[in-house]
Amino acid sequence: MLFISFTIFTMSLENSFAQNISPHHQWKKFTDLDIITCKPDHLLLQKNDHTPVCVMPSTYLKLVDRGYGNYDASIMNKRPEMMNQLMQNMVANEKLMHHWHEMMQKNPNIMMQTLNDWVIQMKENPELMKNILGPMTSDPQLREKMIETMKNHPNMEKSLKMHSAWMDSVHHSMANSEMHGIACLWCPNYQMHSGSHSMGFVHSDRMMDLMHQMWVSSGISTDMHRLMIKNPSHMGQMSERLMGPMLGVIMDDEDLRQQMIILMLEHPEFMNSIRHDSSEIKP
Repeated sequence: MLFISFTIFTMSLENSFAQNISPHHQWKKFTDLDIITCKPDHLLLQKNDHTPVCVMPSTYLKLVDRGYGNYDASIMNKRPEMMNQLMQNMVANEKLMHHWHEMMQKNPNIMMQTLNDWVIQMKENPELMKNILGPMTSDPQLREKMIETMKNHPNMEKSLKMHSAWMDSVHHSMANSEMHGIACLWCPNYQMHSGSHSMGFVHSDRMMDLMHQMWVSSGISTDMHRLMIKNPSHMGQMSERLMGPMLGVIMDDEDLRQQMIILMLEHPEFMNSIRHDSSEIKP
């Protein structure tokens, strides 16, 4: 009993010691990555010479991009807080998500898994649909593209014609000029192209490899998709390239389709855009 107590005390002392020394010195003492700890908000990266280093998430991505180290799933899987920080930094990075969208466009399996995850999440939390539709309806160009996408979806067209509130609204005169400037009350505040998180990457193949490793892990990819749909700025960027598939999964589902119609009716700018061309939506 005394020996067990002494062992626990020794391990506790070592962990306390580890938290107060650099990763390099921890490595020299323990030579075990599982014991290496980092300061809060820092990520553990094993460099190519096998030595560990603790860095900020943005620095982590730069080092991987430049080949000083590689994303190691075994390290991150044992440190869920670090994994979450890395994913949040990735989702907020405009240039990195450009690569993620490219990967989705090239791989239908990745595309469908992402969209299917979003359908599940929107059904569990209907408020998440606003994060997808908000950027589309707030941007004039995306709004026009969105309207065309809705018109070309047979199930949506049928649902619109059967929705009395929708048909009444589109056949009203366009709202007056004072109403025309009213903002969407439920649209989230976001910035389509935020430079604060932008980062240039030299080797897109390394970034694509990192993201592919994350995607093949179902748990991590689902967490990534959850972070993506919660980020309106990311949704705005994604809408520019993948609006069709994004709206498609919503309009293919009867419940989500009805939720979408209700949200559109609450958006004055969107409804004004529809009224400009109301002749095409007559029963």
